[in-house]
Parts: sequence; structure tokens; C-alpha cells
Amino acid sequence: MAIQHKSQKRKRNRTWAILTVIVLFLVIGMGLAIHNLSDKAASYASREAELQSQIAAEEGRAFEYEEESKLRQTLRYIEMLAREKLGLVYPGEIIVKPTE
Repeated sequence: MAIQHKSQKRKRNRTWAILTVIVLFLVIGMGLAIHNLSDKAASYASREAELQSQIAAEEGRAFEYEEESKLRQTLRYIEMLAREKLGLVYPGEIIVKPTE
């Protein structure tokens, strides 16, 4: 009977050792997975901040284009363009140019 008792004890010890090793591998694996995921999360957060910055810049540019588009539709802008680019004047208007 003593022999059976020792063999049962060895089996239990072996079973506990195997379970302990399995649990240890699982804990290590989960730790590595958590570490990798936290690195990815940090990388994604950095990329998101970069993209948000780009979005803000593009929204600013869109606003400027919209304002410029509104300006180009005004008569004042058209008049300014006609005077500068085409050299047009109103009837009776005298243009004085400095001599060089």
C-alpha cells in the first residue's frame, strides 16, 4: 500500500507541475500580447493625432479657398483685376504713371 500511495503522490505532483508550466506559458503569452497591443495602441494614437492635425490644416485651407471664392465673385475684385491685369479704366479717368 505504501508504494501505491507514493505513486499517487508523484502523479499529483507531476500533474501540478504540468499545470503550473501551462499556466506560466499562458501568463507569459498574455503578457507579450498585452505589450504588443499597447505598442500598437500608442502607434495608432500617434497616427490619429497626426491625421487630426492634417484635417485641421485642410479645413483651414478649405475655408481660405471658400473666402477667396466669395471675394472673386464681388464687383470690387473684378474691377481690381480689370485695372491691374488688363489696364482698363473708367471713361474720363486719367492714369498717371511715374517715369523711370
